[in-house]
Amino acid sequence: MKKKAFLIILVNLISTFLLAANTNFATNKQATLQYSKGLTSFNQKDYQTSFDIFDKLVYQYPSHEQINYYYGRSAFELKKYEFALTAYDRILISNPTNHRVRLEYARTLFLIQSYKEAKKEFGLVLSSPIPVSVRQNVEKFLAMIERKEKSYILNNVVVLGLGWDSNINNNTYESYTDILGGLRLNNNTDKKSDSDFKAVLVGNLIVPIKSNEKLSWESTGVTYAKEQRNYHYNDIFLISLESGVGYTDRRYKNLFSFTYDHVWLGGDQTLYQYGIKNTTKYNIYQKQLVTIDLKYKKKKLIQEINNQRHSNIREFDFNYLIPLTNKDKLNLFTSYVRERKELGTRIDINKNTYKYKLAYTKNILKYYDVTLGYQLELNRYKEQGTIIQKRKDDTKNITLGILKKIDQSKSVMLEFTNIDNDSSINLYTYKKRSVNLSFTYTF
Repeated sequence: MKKKAFLIILVNLISTFLLAANTNFATNKQATLQYSKGLTSFNQKDYQTSFDIFDKLVYQYPSHEQINYYYGRSAFELKKYEFALTAYDRILISNPTNHRVRLEYARTLFLIQSYKEAKKEFGLVLSSPIPVSVRQNVEKFLAMIERKEKSYILNNVVVLGLGWDSNINNNTYESYTDILGGLRLNNNTDKKSDSDFKAVLVGNLIVPIKSNEKLSWESTGVTYAKEQRNYHYNDIFLISLESGVGYTDRRYKNLFSFTYDHVWLGGDQTLYQYGIKNTTKYNIYQKQLVTIDLKYKKKKLIQEINNQRHSNIREFDFNYLIPLTNKDKLNLFTSYVRERKELGTRIDINKNTYKYKLAYTKNILKYYDVTLGYQLELNRYKEQGTIIQKRKDDTKNITLGILKKIDQSKSVMLEFTNIDNDSSINLYTYKKRSVNLSFTYTF
């Protein structure tokens, strides 16, 4: 790639000096008319037409700066990076202080993975008087080059939070539960509220495979801990691990990994899950991101009392993120989970779960994001007991979140959630509210 680009640049430079028929562009009406057509096509994002027009003009006027610039930009948009480099190089030979062109030159070198040369050109741009926004973009490119030049990429996130739950046991507000035969069982309607402390640590390690730049080995570890202030039987400690092979292209990424989750509830070793997961991400249009997750897991409960609750889980998740104007975002999510028990007579294992979520994020006052979300979760149990009807749960969540960006790596979020669970069995019908305050640090 580099040798080919060098030869094209050399041939064009020689042709530049050999061309004697370099007439005055300003007095050539036909040429100025073609230039106007090419510029119109470029502004209309018809890059193939603009490339064809400027390709002819640049042969006639090889030293004309604007013709070379739009020829290079058209070639860049068509991913003809060698032609773009040639055009930018011609401009910089005669006008080395054209920092706008040098930035495009460096950006093109970055995309063809000539990181050493790109770093040099970005450095020259930084050493010149440029706007703050341009300087920030250049620094982002340099940071990406630094990450790509490493033998690995390590990303970490820490989240610390305080929370409050108005009904930690999900107790019903219905005073009784009807059972088959016309009998009624009294329910415990006492609600217990409690506060908690949460801590989350996420580490993501990406190791590129040198023999194939599109392949990498990626591992993610998550540690989650929640401690209740009063009712410690609801304390949770979780360890989650994923590791597998990733394939990344320009707008597409696929990661196939093995997964393991271990959960302790109230200090006891409660359950673990292991399986496989495939995640596909695709940028379809103007940074709109589609994410599809396919999962298969086996769930095992360690305590002997729960040996009839082992199950197999199949899950499909679909997430569609749509960037809007002014940094606003719309997020659409749907999920289907199928859980089936491996053995035993329990009727609360076999079920299908359907989730639907809609969230809108509004950016206000530059550093604040306000998110309003609605989630509907439908649980449909497949078996009916001898004294109780088949269970169906409908859970509705309404969430309001306010996120304050401190800087590029730190943020604070306050979230309010209202949960309303309606069930065909009164015992599982409940309402609750929760408040969570969290601090996030990315490094």
